[in-house]
Amino acid sequence: MTHYLHLIKDSVKRIWINVFWKNPPHLWALKVTVSIAFLLILAEIIFDNSFIATTLALGVVAMALGETDVHPRGRLKSSGITLLLFLLSSSIVELLIPYPVVFALVLGTMVFSLTLLAGINSRLQGITFGTLLIITYTMLGAGTSEQWFHQPLFYVVGASIYSTFSILLLYFKPLRLLREQLSSGFTYLAEYIDVKAGLFPSVPHEQENLRNQLAQHNIQLAQQIETCKRDLYSYSAESDAKMRAVVNIFYRKWFLLQEMQERATSSHEQYDILSGQVKNADLIEGFGQLMRQIARAMHLFAESLLTSEPYKHPISLVWTVTALKNMLHAEKESGEVHYSTLSLLMNNLSGLEQSLRNEEKTDRQIEISDYSYQRPERQPLSVILTPRHPRFRFAVRLTLCLLLGYGFMQFFNIEKGAWILLTSLIVVQQTYSATRQRLFHRIFGTLMGVVLGVSLAQLLPTLPGQILLMLGAVYAFFFWLKKNYTVAAIFITIYVLAAFNLLAGQGVAVMLPRIIDTLIGGTLAYLVVRFIWPDWQYKQLPVLLRTAVAKNKRYFQSIHDASVTETEYLHNRRTAHNADNALTSAWKDMRLEPKSKRHYQQKALRLTDLNHALLSYMSAFGVHNRKIKDPFAEEELRFCCYVNHILQFVEETMSHHVDDVLFDKHFAKANEWEEEIARVKSDTDNQRYALIHNIARVSRELLVEAHGLRQVYEDEMK
Repeated sequence: MTHYLHLIKDSVKRIWINVFWKNPPHLWALKVTVSIAFLLILAEIIFDNSFIATTLALGVVAMALGETDVHPRGRLKSSGITLLLFLLSSSIVELLIPYPVVFALVLGTMVFSLTLLAGINSRLQGITFGTLLIITYTMLGAGTSEQWFHQPLFYVVGASIYSTFSILLLYFKPLRLLREQLSSGFTYLAEYIDVKAGLFPSVPHEQENLRNQLAQHNIQLAQQIETCKRDLYSYSAESDAKMRAVVNIFYRKWFLLQEMQERATSSHEQYDILSGQVKNADLIEGFGQLMRQIARAMHLFAESLLTSEPYKHPISLVWTVTALKNMLHAEKESGEVHYSTLSLLMNNLSGLEQSLRNEEKTDRQIEISDYSYQRPERQPLSVILTPRHPRFRFAVRLTLCLLLGYGFMQFFNIEKGAWILLTSLIVVQQTYSATRQRLFHRIFGTLMGVVLGVSLAQLLPTLPGQILLMLGAVYAFFFWLKKNYTVAAIFITIYVLAAFNLLAGQGVAVMLPRIIDTLIGGTLAYLVVRFIWPDWQYKQLPVLLRTAVAKNKRYFQSIHDASVTETEYLHNRRTAHNADNALTSAWKDMRLEPKSKRHYQQKALRLTDLNHALLSYMSAFGVHNRKIKDPFAEEELRFCCYVNHILQFVEETMSHHVDDVLFDKHFAKANEWEEEIARVKSDTDNQRYALIHNIARVSRELLVEAHGLRQVYEDEMK
């Protein structure tokens, strides 16, 4: 009997680790679902009141969607603020909703103020979004209860139950969320490397698709690195000296992630050309296989972070590195003309393997104390309170959208018309392209959710059946929310249908009005974002390009300037990637904008590709310089200064009008410099010259494209 009990215990533990502990979305969904199940079942058994049950459940949903802090103490603070705002905002809605004119003024003030406050820091962003949800939830439930304070009270109780459960779990595993964020970072890096393996071998017609995939994965990776930074700063701010020593371990993992990102995003040559010109096809295929093995090992490393188990480096990966080095050495003996480029690539990939194998170390000696006492980044409200700030414009759009929805609801006397406001709240995003994408996901998800929800409601007509349907739907919603919003929208629609069935036995009946309200709210969101202060990407392009070039130049200087500290180097490299991703995102967003607003689309693509290529070559230069650790020769520094000069002129070109004569002079000089570097490169085995030549070549091409864009931009502005 004892043997069987041990087997059952081991099986449960294995399922828990593999299904939940290694999968943060499952864990988050389980936490929310258990909280709602506890409240639903308790309310139905004790009070036999579905209004109480569903209101408590909505309080859980709003709190779960709004929580952000990773430290138990920080989460306790944010939960206290959130509960207070839930109580105040819900009470204001209940008391003022009988007076439409007064309520409209107060609603506009609350929405505008909360949206502006969300721009200060990430903590307030979560708190204010949850509060805006509670405002719309209260409007939906207004008049349902006997006393005005019932709804605010139940929302707060539901939210506090979930919050208590969440904080207690965090106290038991206080470093769990840091592990999750870093694990996600290494997972994104593994996916990037896996996609990049497709370049070995590759042909020209595959390049555009692969570059687009790599750009998207790099955006996700850079955003995750910033998320890790925010959470590490937040955790440090709430920790004592003893805990900071523990957090320093996670800072080292963060440094390792950035170091490996630099290696992964490095480029040494145009790889489609390399694939066609290297005689030994097995060697090129070997590089692709090595990258795939590194990606698999990195997935294992990400899992080890989640489970706190020691990382076991695959022996097969070490063998592959050794075999590929031997194959490359044989190519050197045979006189392979591309040996220098291939050896740089091999050094880079073997560096990735070594970083995984010795994950406690990084190549750079970083003073962690520079980070341990950092505080989460804040944006002063005075900076946000200007019509030029994107957050201010977003607040105006969202406020106007919700007020129009409320006016529509009042004018046509739509019962439960607050669904219009709820849809608008979810659909309206800061950019036109993001709003358009969210609108499609929301409408399609709602329609699919209605079809599935009606079918399931007929199959599960009993009270236990409706509760199971609610719990299953809310679990699926939270699991898919950060992975696929369309699927998440399907399940939240099913959840709403089951909740109305539980509340009044009319879930199916409210679905047609629900669809109509969704269409109205989505249409209002689209029209407001389309015509109120639209930030078309072509207007942002010159600024984004200037910023990206300036950040690249600063990153390049950090590589060859010995006086730059390691902390400054990390910052400059990270901001260069962020600026490059902002430029890439602008081009991607441009493709979703109206055709009449897609100015400079081809130029934007060309500039995006060139800037990304420039950053990739600089990353290779940075990795190579860190590996050899030799001081720069005078001639090398002279060439680096040439590149800085070109990039400086590109930056000036995008800042203001540049005379054609001056441009011709700089362009001619850039050609001379590139030719000089090329001559030196061909006369020496110094690999630095090859890397500097790549950077100089792309910088010159960037100068030409930037000048062309500036001329077109000025002509259209006349």
